[in-house]
Amino acid sequence: MNNKNKPDLGRRRFLARSGVAAVGIGALSAGLLSATTWAAAAVGEQGSATLMRMARDIYPHDTLEDKYYAAVMTPLAQKAGQDTDLSALLKEGVAELDRRSRERFGKPYLEVSAEGDRVQILRAMEDGAFFQRIKGDLMMGIYNSPDLWPRFGYGGSAWQYGGYINRGYDDVDIGEWLVASSKR
Repeated sequence: MNNKNKPDLGRRRFLARSGVAAVGIGALSAGLLSATTWAAAAVGEQGSATLMRMARDIYPHDTLEDKYYAAVMTPLAQKAGQDTDLSALLKEGVAELDRRSRERFGKPYLEVSAEGDRVQILRAMEDGAFFQRIKGDLMMGIYNSPDLWPRFGYGGSAWQYGGYINRGYDDVDIGEWLVASSKR
């Protein structure tokens, strides 16, 4: 074999190429585990995307990326993989969303483009166990996340510092906070 056909796989070149491959695999993995596939194992691809839309409709924060909603909902989907009652609740809930949407708008919930129309469907279901479970998990996961507090203008807990009178009472510009919260 002559040197022309011999692969040039010296140690440094091998390490450089394997590093690029690792980055590529990481990027591919991130794409495969997108925010709409977080619950695919529990409720299927369509159900996963429907639950993501529902989550964003219940707590609509246009400035939050889907990854924050998925991070809250992923443990729920994982629990559903081990809990047949929870799995049934999620599957039946997604089916109910789609059934009500088809009755009212002639298409599944995910395909209803107007947020106000989707909210009408959710309001009709808000007293049920499915809605309450999703709403409760989202509320605790989103609003109890220190990573997201700055995005909502919340400075965090103050009781351990003597309360807000002693820490942060005058820090928040209420006008900015009201404007930010009214945009959702």
